[in-house]
Amino acid sequence: MMRSVRTATPSFLLLCLLASCDGKASKSNPVQLDGAAQGWNVLVISVDTIRADRLGAYGYRVHPTSPRMDELLGRGVRFDQAMAQRAATWPSLATFLTGLYPTAHGVTENGYGFPDGLPTLPLVLRGAGYETGAFLSNMCKANHQGWDGFGCTGGEDGKTVQRAIEWTSGRSKAKPYLLWVHLFGAHSPYYNGGDLAAREFDPGYEGPIGPKRWQLDEVHRAKLKLDEKDVRHLDALYDAAVVGSDRQVGALLDGLKAAGKLDKTLIVLLSDHGEELYRHHGYLYHSCSVYQTTLHVPFGIVAEGLLPAGAVVPQVVELADALPTVLDLLGVEKPKEQHGRSLVAYLERPGEGGRGKPAFSEYGLGPVRTVIEGDHKLVWNPTGFSPVCIPNVPPGHYPIARAELYDLRKDPAETTNRADADPARVRALAQRIEQRFAGIRGRAVPQDISPELKKQLEALGYAAQ
Repeated sequence: MMRSVRTATPSFLLLCLLASCDGKASKSNPVQLDGAAQGWNVLVISVDTIRADRLGAYGYRVHPTSPRMDELLGRGVRFDQAMAQRAATWPSLATFLTGLYPTAHGVTENGYGFPDGLPTLPLVLRGAGYETGAFLSNMCKANHQGWDGFGCTGGEDGKTVQRAIEWTSGRSKAKPYLLWVHLFGAHSPYYNGGDLAAREFDPGYEGPIGPKRWQLDEVHRAKLKLDEKDVRHLDALYDAAVVGSDRQVGALLDGLKAAGKLDKTLIVLLSDHGEELYRHHGYLYHSCSVYQTTLHVPFGIVAEGLLPAGAVVPQVVELADALPTVLDLLGVEKPKEQHGRSLVAYLERPGEGGRGKPAFSEYGLGPVRTVIEGDHKLVWNPTGFSPVCIPNVPPGHYPIARAELYDLRKDPAETTNRADADPARVRALAQRIEQRFAGIRGRAVPQDISPELKKQLEALGYAAQ
């Protein structure tokens, strides 16, 4: 449903000119963005398994991993501290599509589906007159609803991109479109990078690490101790895979531009989660992780002529905030049940707005949750839950303490647990978690996964995560 909004009328454009000749808001006369993108197209690009700290836009300089994503983020507003609500693809992307935490939308594990009738971005925008298309390389069988066009491949990003371009090129301009494209290639076992790691990023390596599933899984099963050169090659394999995904992002943008489908288009770029890469508990992957290596993700919004290019929002935000933000920019009424909040105020005044709100994550149906408030993060595991990350590996291989407290400003790698040294802060942050999740309507129940879907997940590597 479209609501009454401030649209981009001549008076609005005059306001933009008065605010700043380069499109940036001034403190005395900020741009008003609520509803300013009414009737615009929406392009969502989600890229699997991308750590924010491995993109050039976020300061990475070891390898040139992301020129196309960096360029795209530089054309809009980048969120410097965006947090996923779960380090797993299906739960995290479902949070983006609903604005709800995983226990509320019910997609708490890979292989789970949306509850029927739950308001999602495609359902809401189709109700507002949009034509909707989703072309994915993962999350194929999640009971998706609200898509006029839908295609899903088992990790074949090139095919996914081509289908998305064809769908968009074949539609008329009578309605605005919502297009969601999800790319898989940076996911383990990182073969998406081809021979780039061996050829350029880390030539001459001889050791146990390679771009094959059995090689990576053996690190966990045999408890291999990786040395510095092994971790360097693991990083090189991952970086090469990120390059592969970046090229697919570029191919998508180039194809849509050539087809004339990017005019008046709101572009959202994000990732579902990052990757551990041996940084905690000797773990390579992501779904067991509760650390910033997997929860800190890239997130940016581009709306040329509307949002300032190159602006950065420093506050901590959540992926749950993306849906209400997009709907506010479009002037479309939000679902009543929302856990995220609109970030339009940050877009109007990038760099202002105080230190922001706490950010939370969950771990499936288990009791582990995290909160970040200011510089501090608490991993709260009051029952001593121990996740199983790798099949056929003894329990306890990923030991999460009952309380882990980190000062992210002094210790961004989360190496020193300060819970015993600061019990008062632990209690205060644990109370934040309890308050945030009290009263949330839970839809999370165990779901049966069909044998066919289990095989598809195994083919993507999820059996070992």
